[in-house]
Parts: sequence; C-alpha cells; structure tokens
Amino acid sequence: MEIQNKATRINLFNFTTPQMRAFHMSWFAFFLCFFAWFGIAPLMKVVRAEMHLTQEQVGWCIIGSVSITVIARLFIGWLCDQIGPRLAYTGLLLLGSIPVMGIGFAHDYTTFLLFRVAIGAIGASFVITQYHTSIMFAPNCVGTANAT
Repeated sequence: MEIQNKATRINLFNFTTPQMRAFHMSWFAFFLCFFAWFGIAPLMKVVRAEMHLTQEQVGWCIIGSVSITVIARLFIGWLCDQIGPRLAYTGLLLLGSIPVMGIGFAHDYTTFLLFRVAIGAIGASFVITQYHTSIMFAPNCVGTANAT
C-alpha cells in the first residue's frame, strides 16, 4: 500500500475508511484469538483435577503452548508477506477454532497436550495485528495504532 493511502490519524468511531475498518476488525480478531489462547488458564485447576494431571504435566502443557507460539510467529509473518494479513487472519481464526473446540474432548494428558499446543499457535495473531496496522497507518500515528 502506498503511503498516500495510509491513514494519518486515528478516528476510533469512524468506520467509513478502509484503514479504520481494518483497524477495528484487526483488534477484534486479536481479542478473539487472545481469548482462545488464554481461555483454558482459569480452568487449569479444574482440568488438572479432572484429568489427574501432575504439576510436571501441567508445566509441559504451558511450555508446549508458549514454544509453538514462537515458531508460529515466524510462519505467520511469512504468510502475511505472501497472502496478506486479511487472509492470514481468516486462516488462523478458522484453523485455530478446531483445537479450541476440540480441547473439550481431551480425555488424557496426551490429547490435552496436543490440543494445548495447537491452541498455542493462535498466539501468533499478534504478528498479524501488528502487520495490518503497520501497513494501514502513516508513520506519524502507526505507533499509536499498534499500541491501541
């Protein structure tokens, strides 16, 4: 996108420009991904008791989830360069919904770990949001857009 097509200010309540529509869709998609990414954390006490998980197994679930996020960020950044942030977000939301729904069917440590690791990839949504706002806003306000 050329610099002349970038927004030079942030009007939060303006949905008429493509830049502000992209901004709002981007933060909302990030919210959904963030909610899915951290949704199991408040339930870990119950999950641990129900599945008879040890503290070490819970630790491995956390490590796996965070580790895959780092790897997924590299892939998602490349994907944004190849197909753009809109399609990358669509794909991440669609694919990410599968393990989020599936974790309810986990019946032991192994299945829980696999779903948890798959959910960890959703953490790469941060890259797409940053990418999207960076191409939509001019240098005078891109920092504020990324921080909002």
